[in-house]
Amino acid sequence: MSDRNIVQPLAVLIVALAVVLAGTFAVSALVGSAPTGSPDGATIEGQSPAQYQPDAVDIGADPEDGELAVDSTQNGSRIVIDIRRSSGTSRTDLEPILGAMFEAGHSVTVLDGSNDEEFGDALEDSSGLLIVQPASPYPDGERDAIRDYVDAGGHAVIAGEPTQTRIGGGLFATISQVSFGATELSESYGIRVGAEGLYNVNDEQNDNNFKSIYATPTRGGVLTEGVETVTFHRSGYVVTNSDDVAVHYTAVEGTKTLDTRRAGTYPVVVRNDSVVFVADGSFLSQPELYDADNEEFTGNLLSFLASGDSGTFGG
Repeated sequence: MSDRNIVQPLAVLIVALAVVLAGTFAVSALVGSAPTGSPDGATIEGQSPAQYQPDAVDIGADPEDGELAVDSTQNGSRIVIDIRRSSGTSRTDLEPILGAMFEAGHSVTVLDGSNDEEFGDALEDSSGLLIVQPASPYPDGERDAIRDYVDAGGHAVIAGEPTQTRIGGGLFATISQVSFGATELSESYGIRVGAEGLYNVNDEQNDNNFKSIYATPTRGGVLTEGVETVTFHRSGYVVTNSDDVAVHYTAVEGTKTLDTRRAGTYPVVVRNDSVVFVADGSFLSQPELYDADNEEFTGNLLSFLASGDSGTFGG
């Protein structure tokens, strides 16, 4: 190929490139300089709202700290914790409670089905009984023993929840309904757990989850000392049918029932003399134990149990 045949196409290419560049500069001169706003479309209205900027994200989580303390005035008391029928509480979950009781000079007997001690024998010479979310009924003999125990001066706290859906593990997941099993026992004290759970969609009235409701005290006394707010993760509400039952905590404003969406002032902690009923069992285990003022509330319950005196029970 001759030099002339090479030079002619090259000259055409150079001329075309010059025309394109000249056109680009001309358009830039007419339109003006490019916008100097923030990158990534931050200046486009609606694309990057201020509330979604990193420095505006503020999750108002309750601090999970505090100290679980028990009154040591009644030094040497022993309480019984019954989790034999519990659907989701183990001895490991109770370790902070056991530690706080021992530190205050008390002792604890945990009934988890691993020992052969008779229920009535375990209650003898104890000051209080804590029953955690029983998923099956107490037999007649044990139910009668609890009533005799309370009549003799022992204190009892029952933590019970409304029916919950639980998903089991394994290769094939199983779904089951877990209901409160000690209704006949609690009803003998004018107390039963409501049929529905509670929820609150107001972010300022829940603990970062619409089912983790807040509750506040309604009166003074040993159960509410030092407590402003408690949070319950699986809370129900309490239905009472006795004038002897006093309400100590109610769910905060805006709380509704899960199924029927009914708003109301729902009792969640009540007391009938020596028996206390809490419509939740999750607060006894970590991490819920140290949410809001839950550790103060739990310490109050343990102090209440330690202050009982079963007297002549079993004698």
